[in-house]
Amino acid sequence: MGKSPKAKKIRWGNQLICARNNLSETIQLSFSGKVNGVIWKTLADPLHQRLYLEIRDTDRKQVSFSAVDLVSATWLWKDVTFEEPWWISLQAIADNVLLLTIYTDTNNPDKKSALAVDVNTRQVLWWKNNFTITSVAGGRVWGVDTKMGAREEILDLADGKTLQKPAVLPDEQNLLITRPFQYREGTAHFDSIRAFLNRKCDISPIISIEYCEYHSLILISAFTGQNDLANYLFVFNSSGELMLKEILGEHLNGIALDTFFIFSGYLIFVKNKCELVSYKLV
Repeated sequence: MGKSPKAKKIRWGNQLICARNNLSETIQLSFSGKVNGVIWKTLADPLHQRLYLEIRDTDRKQVSFSAVDLVSATWLWKDVTFEEPWWISLQAIADNVLLLTIYTDTNNPDKKSALAVDVNTRQVLWWKNNFTITSVAGGRVWGVDTKMGAREEILDLADGKTLQKPAVLPDEQNLLITRPFQYREGTAHFDSIRAFLNRKCDISPIISIEYCEYHSLILISAFTGQNDLANYLFVFNSSGELMLKEILGEHLNGIALDTFFIFSGYLIFVKNKCELVSYKLV
């Protein structure tokens, strides 16, 4: 006879877990790291399996950037700042070049410039005034020159020099990111998932539910509490067994979108606005 499956363990609150069923599905905590501020935006680098974070400290009006290597489960670097303290934001990542947008006129959000940074050295590679980035593909940065009107311009990703438009446009990069579907209260899908969570976890979600199926796993993010809003993340296996429960936030002012995503086999989410967490889905 074969070996019996290992006993199932569940993560509740901050307790570390690993869960396994008869199909050898596992969820393993890979990375957990806190930052000083609010994780405002994330960018995924599929080639190197890294995440880049935009972190905003509203009290100090300071934006910083950090990078996580998912494979080694470590910070690549943390708390990197640039000359512009606040009006700067993540835009794209490609070929170890991080592209940032700088808002040069705070009264006109259409006035932008582009900044390119080497992710290994954190050194600025080039700067382009009056340029709005629209996409990045094939070693080129596509955008609009807004110095006089709006004119399409293509820049070399490595040095920012202007290039001729290629005869054949490159395909858009597949980021290999799986994002959940959102179902609003009052829809048939919402009612079905709410009934499932009520039966399995004794909760009654409100307003919105995010739902995703990944291989044989079911992932659900739900909001509860009419007067004290909280956000929970649940992961179930194909048999409907609860494998993971996380509290993403409590005492919330409103709901959020894209509360989790799956990238290169990792479940990624932010807890309490300041902690990045990843689980390896095996």
